[in-house]
Amino acid sequence: MIYYLPDNDLKNASAVLRIRGPDANSYLQGQFTQDVNAQNGRSYGLWLDQKGRVLADGHVLRQADRDFLVVSFSLPAAQLLARLEAYLIADEVELADETGAWTGILLWGEEASTRPLPAGVLGFPSRRAGAGSVQWLMPANRLEAVVAELNKISAEARDPRTAELERLRQGVPAVPADIGPRDLPNEGGLDDVAISYTKGCYLGQEVMARLKNLGQVRRRLHLVRGKGAPPAPGTALHQGGNQVGELRSAVSDGEGFLAMAMLSLIKLDENSPLSVAPGDPAVIRILRRV
Repeated sequence: MIYYLPDNDLKNASAVLRIRGPDANSYLQGQFTQDVNAQNGRSYGLWLDQKGRVLADGHVLRQADRDFLVVSFSLPAAQLLARLEAYLIADEVELADETGAWTGILLWGEEASTRPLPAGVLGFPSRRAGAGSVQWLMPANRLEAVVAELNKISAEARDPRTAELERLRQGVPAVPADIGPRDLPNEGGLDDVAISYTKGCYLGQEVMARLKNLGQVRRRLHLVRGKGAPPAPGTALHQGGNQVGELRSAVSDGEGFLAMAMLSLIKLDENSPLSVAPGDPAVIRILRRV
């Protein structure tokens, strides 16, 4: 079965930028945490600040020699473009915002990753509905035709909440809802999937190398389950009278909710439940680190 979001999911905080020119390859290598020279031309990585904090995640799609599309669903195009332009000094690179020319459809389910791409569609692995989800990218005028093709194979249209629930069930963090400008990639396990330690320098690389050598962070994202309606993002979490962290993204699941929580490793007992205030019932269970 294949599930998909039927509407253009590039409407919100998202970006499709074209980066081309004689220095496009070396310039991107110096900005992106992952190697843009992947053999399949598809790289998932992060845009960090100088302190190694996560500004956005995204995909670099090589279109031709020294010609790339940069796709992000975690930062509006204007902000990502400004971030890239701020470090464009002497490089012969052209940056262009093409977000309005493209349409995005997110697919997930057992058959999503093996479904042949329709004509004119770019496809690449996504994390937005958990492992195995796929992002399709196509010219804006192709949306209706591609949705019609999906309907012919009995793919089921779903809403964003369903995709979000699938992501949380798999314990896959989202940027910036779970890991953002206050956080290091290692605090959400993104160092395993989004960072290259062998490709050379990039913005934030020194911090990443230091963390790899130290091998430890003081906080870590956890998957949790609670009773009742989900608290608001940013709600403080307590254990034994001590504040040990805060809730991040959350979605209702049956009579309770699934959520991500950023928790201190210094004070935490991972076998004991959490409460939203000292003295309140401890009804939030820690399922695992992510």
